[in-house]
Parts: sequence; structure tokens; C-alpha cells
Amino acid sequence: MEFMMDGIRWVHVLAGFIGLAAFWVPIFAHKGGVNHRFYGKIFKYCAYIVLFGAMLSVSLHLGGALADGVTPRERPSQFGFLLFLGYLAIVTYVGLRHGMQVLASKRDITTLDTPANRGAAWLSVAASVFMIAYALYYRPPNMIILLALSPVGFSIGFGILKAIRGRRPEKKVWFYEHMGAMLGTGIAFHTAFAVFGSSRIFNLGLEGWIAVLPWITPALIGIPATIIWTNYYKKKFNDVANKGVTPAAASSP
Repeated sequence: MEFMMDGIRWVHVLAGFIGLAAFWVPIFAHKGGVNHRFYGKIFKYCAYIVLFGAMLSVSLHLGGALADGVTPRERPSQFGFLLFLGYLAIVTYVGLRHGMQVLASKRDITTLDTPANRGAAWLSVAASVFMIAYALYYRPPNMIILLALSPVGFSIGFGILKAIRGRRPEKKVWFYEHMGAMLGTGIAFHTAFAVFGSSRIFNLGLEGWIAVLPWITPALIGIPATIIWTNYYKKKFNDVANKGVTPAAASSP
């Protein structure tokens, strides 16, 4: 078991660092160009490796703790931390999955309104509900961290449902959905680095409420940046809201 966990950890770390570096190339590269597509694929594959590795690691740790007779009531912080990592992996995966799917449905994003995709969106919402319920019920010392990022699942899940049901009036919905999903995945990568990577490299030793900063700073920067960038492209594309235009017609040349 220990050998397996070490293997998962090293693959996770390697994919994380490669993905973190690859993330920034599509940001500055010409959108849709060779570098954008090439490094975007590298980031995508690294993200999938990191996310599935995280889910597997969380499952093994939770299973091991329960097998040893440890319960959330006895160690609410430990279980809360593991569940929180699993929550982040799930909602990030749902967002990333959606962000890649929209590329194949540029003309009409409502073709993605399938039971599987609706289920994935509701899974993200359910994950948020679960984390909030856990935090409020057990009230662990790390409760503030659990609650601070718990709305992310709501945002991702309801955002996907709104898009695939044709309730976004913009002409280039697929573009904004793709960009938002990839930036959201990037925020998750930077959060992981801020929490785990930087603390080991720089030995910051943050304590008290300051220890929350690495968890929320990437989101505090990334979410407003995503909104600003989305508005920039809406102006660039002259993409004014027009509720009378259907998604298929709006996406046509």
C-alpha cells in the first residue's frame, strides 16, 4: 500500500508541475493556434492525471481510516480535509470535462443537454451541498476552509446547466464556457501549488487564519480575472446579449 501511495504521489506531483507550466502557454498564445492547441492538450492530460490521482488517493486514505475504525466524529478535521480534496477533484473534473466538450458543440451547445452531462452538473452541486453539510454538522477546526470554497461546485454545476439548456444569450457561448472551464482548472492547479508545493519549497509555516490564504488567494485573483477577460472578449466579438437568437443560429457564420 505504501509503495502504491508513493507512486501515486510522484505521478501526481510530476503531472502537476508539467500542467502548471503548460497552463500559461495557451493563456498568451494565439487562441486556436498551434501552440494554444498543443500546450492546451498537455494541460488537459496532466489535469486528468492529477484529478484521477487525487480521487484515488483520497479513496485509499478514507478507506484505510475507516478500516482502522477511525470515524469522522473522532477526527473531523482529518476526514474533512480528505473529503474536501475529493470535492475539489470532483468539481474540477466536471468543469474540465465540460470545457472540452463544448469544443465539439460550437454550433449548438444545447446538444450537450444529455442525461450524462446533466448528471455531471448535478454531481458538482451535490458535492457542494455535502461539503457544507459536513462542515456545519461536525464543525471541524478547518471549517472555514471547507466553507470558503464550497460554493465553487454550485457555480460550476448551475453554470453548466444554464449553458447546455440554451439559457445564455451570447453568440459565442462555447468560447466563454471553454475559457472559463480551463481557467477554473488552472485556479485549482495554482491552489494545489500554493497549499502543498509552496509550503514545502519555501517552508512558509503559516498558522491561524493566515493559513487560509493559500487556499483562497488563487480563487480571489482568478475568478475576477476570468470575469474581466470574458467581458473583454465579449466586447472584442461585439457579443451583445440577444435573447431572440437561438444558440444554433447565433453560432453560425
